[in-house]
Amino acid sequence: MDFAAVQNDLVSLIGSLAFVGRPIQALLPALSLVLVATAVLPHLRRGLPHVLMAMALLLAVGEGALAWFHVRLYQLCAVLSPETGQITGRIAVPLWVESEKLYIWALIVAVMGVLLRRHREELLPGVAIAVAVLATAAALWARPFTEPLPQFFGQYSGYLQAMGSGIPQAALGAYQGMEGSRQYFYNSWYMWVHPPLLFLSYGAFTVSFVAAIWMIRTRFSAFEETAYRWARFGYLPLTTGMLLGFPWAILAWSGESWWWSGKVNMSIMMWFLYTAYLHGRLYLRRRGMWRWVAALAVLSFAVLVLTYVATYVVPGAHSYAFALPAEEVAAWTASC
Repeated sequence: MDFAAVQNDLVSLIGSLAFVGRPIQALLPALSLVLVATAVLPHLRRGLPHVLMAMALLLAVGEGALAWFHVRLYQLCAVLSPETGQITGRIAVPLWVESEKLYIWALIVAVMGVLLRRHREELLPGVAIAVAVLATAAALWARPFTEPLPQFFGQYSGYLQAMGSGIPQAALGAYQGMEGSRQYFYNSWYMWVHPPLLFLSYGAFTVSFVAAIWMIRTRFSAFEETAYRWARFGYLPLTTGMLLGFPWAILAWSGESWWWSGKVNMSIMMWFLYTAYLHGRLYLRRRGMWRWVAALAVLSFAVLVLTYVATYVVPGAHSYAFALPAEEVAAWTASC
């Protein structure tokens, strides 16, 4: 295995993704502005479904480019044991990690907006604004096409450099770390099931939040019914994803106090709040109860957003706050 050649191929692959994806990444904020304008200005609202459809198609095209990128990564990124000289496996990086999280969330909400039928005229502007915010954040902050997977490339470039250094101890240490990440993180069934379920629930909860705002604004029970239906739809994948996450956490973070992680605790709080919201609705006919249900709906979504943000700002086992190997990422970025 020629480690220098692999690194050169990866640099070329990143350049190809940037070439294809940079126009998409530039178009997303521009189209988001159009989306917000058509959502806010009454005389433009007739064109909102078409603009949202255009956004969904643009995000889908970008997701196709990212899928191609991940297939090529799988073909290039092998892990070779310095002891046996044999390849122990290839790395299958999921399409919803690191810089691609916000992108997949935006795509899911955009598709749900296109498929929205109940109260479409009233809810579509709010859903469109949510898509615009997510797509803009993905393009300007996450930058999945021009700065893809910084944590993965930081680790894998370090592995390639250590393997090519000729220092047995360095090569063995880098191999053990990379092989552990391959088996128990990137290639784990958990990473191919748990995050998609959560982002599906996040998309449904976004639509539910928009309907809850309309319920508060109009005090019209039909919007409460819509908010409940979308929350109920999102609750199942949320619960399933969390239940699948705990056994994996016990195995992957054995010996660490992962249960004190800010992200884990925020996730549990979010689940309890949505549980309370769905159960509180059973007493909706009681006088004044709709206010408590509405407050729980808004609070639950606020905690959902904080749960996502906690991944990047709160240290812990389930956090990116201090996870990036800064020197390796800087060296890799410079080489690109």
